[in-house]
Amino acid sequence: MIELRHIIEQKQELLTRESISRPALDYSEGMTAEEQKRYINYLAERVREADLGLRARDAVLQDFLDKQKEYDARLSKLDAVLSEMQDLKDSLASEMKKRKVAERKVDDLKAKLKFANKNRFGDKMSGSKKKRSDAESDRTQDEENFDGTSSSLPDDSVANKKPEAPAAVAPKEKKPRDLSNRPDTYKTMGVQGTSKEYKSDLSKVPGRVLEKKMVPVFHLDVSIVEERFELVHYVEKGKKPKWGYFPVVGNPQIVTKFDGTKVTPEFLQAIAYEVYVKNVTFGLLHRWLTDLGMQVSANTLRNWLKKGKKYLDELVKVLKEVALEKDSIVNCDETWCKVRKYDHYKKCYIWVLVNKAEQTVIFFYEDGSRGRDVLTNFIGDAELKSVMTDGYNAYVFIGDELSTVQKSPNLKKAIHQVCMAHWKAKLDKALEQADDVRALPFLRGVDFFYGREHQYDKEGLSPEERGKRRQDLESKEMLITLRQHLKIELDKDPSETTPYLRAALKYLDKFWDNIFAFLKDGSLPIDNNLAERAIRPLTTQRNAMLHFGSDEGVEMAATYHSIISTVKMQGRSAWEYLGKFFTKIFNGCRDFFSMRPDKIGLAICQ
Repeated sequence: MIELRHIIEQKQELLTRESISRPALDYSEGMTAEEQKRYINYLAERVREADLGLRARDAVLQDFLDKQKEYDARLSKLDAVLSEMQDLKDSLASEMKKRKVAERKVDDLKAKLKFANKNRFGDKMSGSKKKRSDAESDRTQDEENFDGTSSSLPDDSVANKKPEAPAAVAPKEKKPRDLSNRPDTYKTMGVQGTSKEYKSDLSKVPGRVLEKKMVPVFHLDVSIVEERFELVHYVEKGKKPKWGYFPVVGNPQIVTKFDGTKVTPEFLQAIAYEVYVKNVTFGLLHRWLTDLGMQVSANTLRNWLKKGKKYLDELVKVLKEVALEKDSIVNCDETWCKVRKYDHYKKCYIWVLVNKAEQTVIFFYEDGSRGRDVLTNFIGDAELKSVMTDGYNAYVFIGDELSTVQKSPNLKKAIHQVCMAHWKAKLDKALEQADDVRALPFLRGVDFFYGREHQYDKEGLSPEERGKRRQDLESKEMLITLRQHLKIELDKDPSETTPYLRAALKYLDKFWDNIFAFLKDGSLPIDNNLAERAIRPLTTQRNAMLHFGSDEGVEMAATYHSIISTVKMQGRSAWEYLGKFFTKIFNGCRDFFSMRPDKIGLAICQ
């Protein structure tokens, strides 16, 4: 009320100032006394009415101010209610966000359960679940969960695991042999039925005969045939005694057994083909030979293959030199296998390296390790142009730390590529299992680059022409589009993105330069499918055999698969090559450089 009066007084003062400059008027001039009296009464009435108007206005203003106070009180209460409503709204939004995150996790777990049920092999485990014998993580699961960051790696990963000091191993006490249950007789190797015998012509012996013995040699044809060659132990005057075979006319001129075995090269060819091409286990192979009437142990079969491996290892050394020639482009991958270590089984890892230009495949194994030294020791000081792996191996094994290792100083100069197919697999998983349609723009980009590569293959472009086409305007526009989509999705709230798509986006953001490195050079591959296909026969054998009996067994598998995969990559027959190789070794050929799959016809036997 006081404020209103103050405002009115200020208004009156302003009106007074406006009328000061006007000349004063005498309204009673020329009036009679009676007229002046009536005029005074009129003015008095006007003053009384103005005073009543002012008091009425003051009353109305007072009522208005009282109402205003009431409204102010109500407004303050309303503000408090609105504040509480805003707090409730914020709390509800937070709860909705948490609920959305929880729903995403539920959908993620449902998708994983669906995927697990779909790909379950039906493990026949009864009772309590079997616990793994070691603490190592599953490499396949690690790779699927890897999104390009160290947080997605397991604690026991090579990148996160700290080196431990080697523990002292106490020597095991050697148990005395128990000879109480030794049999009276032992089974000897042989074949049911009559064997072919080839006697020596004693007239050809250049000295005195000391003794004679029959040496069995097993030959595999339609059935197993045992051939027995008579060896003569003789001595010449002034010389040391020695053994010799002196054929009778019409008999084979030499003993046809592979060095260190009792089988022909053709027999060794057959068992190598059965085990490492047809993935027949040693147990089934032993059963098959037993059904054919041959009496032999499974361990003897392994020893025979070991004798062949001795010569194949020399050939692998030659193939390794070819595969790691200067400026070579190689694909690398690794897979797990279960190996028996003394009294337990351990998950170990075997690696593969593929050189497409030289059509060479090399498997290598180093005590089952998947540590960084395995790859550096194998590559050594080779000056490679490019190394292609999946993102998991690129991060864990071929990162910046590996590039600076002194064992492979030239590896830092090589281009480190990451397989686009692995990134596509993560996008497919986001679309199929989580129904996240935001993966579609990225999948369209992948299809674009793969479609162009298929077109280049149909046109038969040279690496130079392919490199120019990869650098055209359409490819650059697609890269810009993918980068924009990636930035938009990464800027969004993580709770709005499914875990599968988020992993694919992080994977792309981490390995962007590595995935699209192929666009800079027409000779670089787009994915690592070469190594994936090369390592598949080994995984098939792993599923058939369940485990390897020792590290020696894995090394033997690596050697045989290196040769067989190289032969297959060159479009040749593995059966025919194994036969030619073992035959040439039997005939004394040791020119391993000329015994490569593409050059074996040039090898000269001694």
